[in-house]
Amino acid sequence: MFQDIAALHAANLGAEVKMLYEKLGVAWILMRIRVEIERYPKLAEEIFIETWPQKPRALYERDYKILDKMGNALVKAASTWVIMNLKTREIKRDKFLDYFNIDLKKDRALGKGIERLKPQEGAETVYEKEIKFSDIDYNIHANNAKYVDFIMDIFPIEEHREREIKALEVHFVKETEAGDVLLFRRKKIDEHSDYIDCVRKVDNSTVFNAMIEWGV
Repeated sequence: MFQDIAALHAANLGAEVKMLYEKLGVAWILMRIRVEIERYPKLAEEIFIETWPQKPRALYERDYKILDKMGNALVKAASTWVIMNLKTREIKRDKFLDYFNIDLKKDRALGKGIERLKPQEGAETVYEKEIKFSDIDYNIHANNAKYVDFIMDIFPIEEHREREIKALEVHFVKETEAGDVLLFRRKKIDEHSDYIDCVRKVDNSTVFNAMIEWGV
């Protein structure tokens, strides 16, 4: 839902996904996201989603909130994006887009942006998976939202029954495509947090790393 509303709002600001792809040959690429959960929405509960960008630099930061009908924040998130040339796979480091004459909201959903997540030594492989057609997005690479499902599969059902995730942070490093075999690894930091990473089996190169924080 965050990505859907981000696409809609980017279009309102003149940076529509389809236009960027067809006219400029570039696309929005999610690099980092951190989601903090105050309370999970209930089945059939009416919710409202807010999103707003920060002032563009070389990176594009965008924040989100999910609110209940009383305006209470249920979920807060921050994300970092880049603009990538789909042909050369190069990131546009200059200020490729700007939001001219727009009064941008300066508040941060999490109080700040996302800092770099340091890799952890000693993570152990839990399972491996080959990327298939159903994992692919319009860029012909694995959809980043799919990685959340892959991360959830690292943990046994019993662990999911015993506790809920309170925060999830994912940093994307390398794209993957159909046929790539990925190794998903876990390192338990303490009773309330786990470090996760994913590497390509063929060359052990990092695809993403992540942190999960659990509630009691």
